[in-house]
Amino acid sequence: MRKCVKCGKAMVSDLRLKVNGGGYGIVVRVDEKQKATIIDDVKVAVCQECGYTEMYLEDLTNLKD
Repeated sequence: MRKCVKCGKAMVSDLRLKVNGGGYGIVVRVDEKQKATIIDDVKVAVCQECGYTEMYLEDLTNLKD
C-alpha cells in the first residue's frame, strides 16, 4: 500500500498512465547506436483525500546491469 506524502492517507495505486499524443514508457539511457531503452510502463497512484498524484515503476530489474 502506498501512502500519500502530503497527508499520509492510503493511495489508490496500480493505475495506468495514458499520454495523449505522446510516447509511452520511460527512457532512461541511450546506447552507443542512439537507440532508446524503455525500462517499464509507468504506473500512477492517486490520493483520494487530497488529490496528490505520483508516478512510479513497479519492476526495477531492467535498471540493473
